[in-house]
Amino acid sequence: MPRTFPKNCPFQIGNTPLTRFVIRMNGLEHEIDLKEERYNEFGSVKDRVAWYVLNNSAKPGEPVESVIDASSGNYGYALSRIGERLGISVSVVSSPSISEFNAAGIRGAGARLIIAEARDGESANAARMRVAGEIATTEGSLFLDQYRSLLNPASHQEWTATELFSEGEFNACFVAASSGGTARGFADFLAANPHPTELVLVDPYGSRSFEDPGAGDLPKLFIPGYGSGRASSFSNVSPKPSVRRVSETDVLAAFGLFEQLGLPGIGLSSIGVVLGALDWLAEATEPQRVVCVCADGDDRYRDEFESRYLPKIEPHELQTAIARLKPVLSDLQTFTPLSDQVSVAQ
Repeated sequence: MPRTFPKNCPFQIGNTPLTRFVIRMNGLEHEIDLKEERYNEFGSVKDRVAWYVLNNSAKPGEPVESVIDASSGNYGYALSRIGERLGISVSVVSSPSISEFNAAGIRGAGARLIIAEARDGESANAARMRVAGEIATTEGSLFLDQYRSLLNPASHQEWTATELFSEGEFNACFVAASSGGTARGFADFLAANPHPTELVLVDPYGSRSFEDPGAGDLPKLFIPGYGSGRASSFSNVSPKPSVRRVSETDVLAAFGLFEQLGLPGIGLSSIGVVLGALDWLAEATEPQRVVCVCADGDDRYRDEFESRYLPKIEPHELQTAIARLKPVLSDLQTFTPLSDQVSVAQ
């Protein structure tokens, strides 16, 4: 049965749909389900985090008048919309890489958007956290500190993961490593509950969220919310989930293919998660049922896709990736329950 946690949430957050597909690989038929968090009221899985962190950070009996936090985009957007509805002043510290969709949405909600420039040797994430902390100290706003607060992973352990696994068992669950909150929350849920599910984190090459990619000339990250230039504050989990790398080039190639093939309108990091799951399934030796936590929708990226993201990669690399991925994605078929198959046959 669908969960309704937390009961006191006044917004349409949670109970997001599970969209099911089947795919044949190496003679095996697998089920791949997409947990579509774009259907939350403010459009992403960060709706859950923003509400949960805000709702549990205030001291009992003390009303919150103003809050500040750091965000790459989606969390800040959700927090701003929630603050607008509740009459709370919100300040969001982000990076120059924030999407225009999220930047406009934050400002449109009446929140203040501050762009933090990283110092030499400082990651964008660390710069956001530093500036947010400095402003909170100066102005006296409540610093929610989502990148370090254990309320962040708790929102997923107690809400997102609990809701998802009420849908049944899976052989593997795929989430974007990103800044680590979702990944840690799912890891804590699976550690506390007897589920035979492998947790697989998906990251671009060069991201340091849960696993050091090593030395050398690492690619520069350019998709907001997909990967992190710093180790996550939540990465001290044991056992550590496995990490599967999916290039940003492949993500951009698949973004166009998803629209062309009529697949769900999920966002860029979500497409990376799906590609990671398909890569994992290609190695399976028996039928599997897997689930992908899809953080947001394509509306956050569509308007800037050609002007902002495509110029980051070489055209020949994009075409090579499209040619390789199109046959795989074309084999994704909408799941038809057996009862529906029988009724059609009759």
